[in-house]
Amino acid sequence: MAGVLTRTVPRVLMALALCAILLPACNKEDAPDHAVQLTVVQVDAQAPAPFQLAVQACAGLHNRKVGGSVYIDMEAHDKTWLDELDIKPHATVSAPDFLKACVAAFPACVRYNYKDQQALLPNILTVAAALDAVPLDDGLTVTCANVAFDATQQFKDQNTPYLATKYVFEHYVQHTTGLAMLSPGYDEHPAVVAQPTLTKDMSPALVDFVFSQKLFVVYLVNGCTEGNPERDLLSSIVNAGHWPTPLGVYGYNSTWNIGGGDLYEAQTRCLDSRNMGAIASMTGNLSFFSTRRAPIAKAGEVKQNALEPIQYDPGKTYVAFVVGDGDNVEYMMHTRHDWFRQRLVECQQENNACPPLTWTISPHLPRLAPDLLEWYYQQSHQTGKDYFTLPPSGHLYAYPTSLADADQDRFVAATQQDARILGVTGTVHWDWSDSWQDAEGHFLPKYATADGAIRGVFPVNVPFMLPAFDWWPTDRFYEVLAGKDGGKVVVFRPREWRGVNNNDDAFFLGPDKMAAELGGYPKGTVTWVYMTSDGGLSLENAFLPMAKLLPAHVQLVSADTAAKLAIAAGQK
Repeated sequence: MAGVLTRTVPRVLMALALCAILLPACNKEDAPDHAVQLTVVQVDAQAPAPFQLAVQACAGLHNRKVGGSVYIDMEAHDKTWLDELDIKPHATVSAPDFLKACVAAFPACVRYNYKDQQALLPNILTVAAALDAVPLDDGLTVTCANVAFDATQQFKDQNTPYLATKYVFEHYVQHTTGLAMLSPGYDEHPAVVAQPTLTKDMSPALVDFVFSQKLFVVYLVNGCTEGNPERDLLSSIVNAGHWPTPLGVYGYNSTWNIGGGDLYEAQTRCLDSRNMGAIASMTGNLSFFSTRRAPIAKAGEVKQNALEPIQYDPGKTYVAFVVGDGDNVEYMMHTRHDWFRQRLVECQQENNACPPLTWTISPHLPRLAPDLLEWYYQQSHQTGKDYFTLPPSGHLYAYPTSLADADQDRFVAATQQDARILGVTGTVHWDWSDSWQDAEGHFLPKYATADGAIRGVFPVNVPFMLPAFDWWPTDRFYEVLAGKDGGKVVVFRPREWRGVNNNDDAFFLGPDKMAAELGGYPKGTVTWVYMTSDGGLSLENAFLPMAKLLPAHVQLVSADTAAKLAIAAGQK
């Protein structure tokens, strides 16, 4: 691993070394806000789940005490980011030694039995995070000096997710700062969606962040099912006034998978209060990245490439291609990093035009991982042709038109601020299939203010196979909405490209068919295409070969430039 110093610490000195490196309690002095030395913990991805959960919890506890002090090295991209960001650890230690030293430093623990209580793990983790305690399965051979909570006893009579969640809500919610949904290991494609069984171990993803932030973790399979007591309980939790709304829910809600999609993944239509949205974040090391430095909170801290100097020409067709799924922080940590690297290599090749490309990017990276955000912007400056836009649906992965009215206004204000911080003027927008007309007439005009940052809205139909804006004439590719104070925002017709394996399916066209489609649009058209990888699409098999096949009158542009051109065209 380039540029990384690895120190071998003798096992007999491990506890002392970790104490000096990690623990403010050991130093007896006031700890700095951020660590000056970093310990990397090497974790075997095949280690037993209870062990992994304990190690991740310890990382979160350490990073809460001393920001950016512990980093987990468990899979390939963990090493990658240390290299990319030129982060040099002071020491590299084994996970068993780290856990042993952690339990000595944080002597409180929560005892539980993984085998018997796996379904209650969200509740067990909540209690442990609230008590600054390490969650220890009975099977782990780690000594605990102070059992602050014995789940095997306390949950003896609260032995279902409903009862355990109710108990934890009544006793510990006041110690938490937000909400997360983490599955303890349910089958995501059960024969009966309301009755999944536990078929795998609980993922350790996001557990470190749960402990650094003291999140309330819940996973109620029927928490969104009307008439079910679990839904009443979830509604009580969300609407108890502990957290502001619209509430961003960390993790992921994979309950009720119907037709290949998770019905409640965006959270918005889960409860009658319609005041939630998702922060897709099933990834590791967020406790490290979110604490090692101050967040990016002001406009100008990261700078978008200058927009292309293009004036609208009615003899041309303008198309913006947008890489989707940037709302998912896990994607930004993994696949989108790889795609961006591929893009840089491609743009460095001779005789390559390097056409403009826009990437959706999470508005939560300024807070969750500001170093990653800066890395993406720095890489974009190398090509000068890569741009960013807000992902679905702005501030949260949500269906904003379905939000309660007061939450809609707060959502719009938050999205406008996100756009200012990221230096963008556009947002991809999702709404459910039955709410698009209301979105056009009521919600989206909220962005059309003279002082607003958002100028372009790029809708994607949900579910993707159902039509949206089908009441528009077939030759309408966008609509310019005017606000009460004269502000304007342009709303585009959806067009999604998911794969290249079926030239008879509009969502899976080959590069030649996509190029022909764009070339056949009426000249003067301004439009866009949303690219998602879940159908097998990649830059190499879709965007790059397609760009080389476009007729001369089709010009690729950034999303922000597309919005600017559409507004200009609408004024002519």
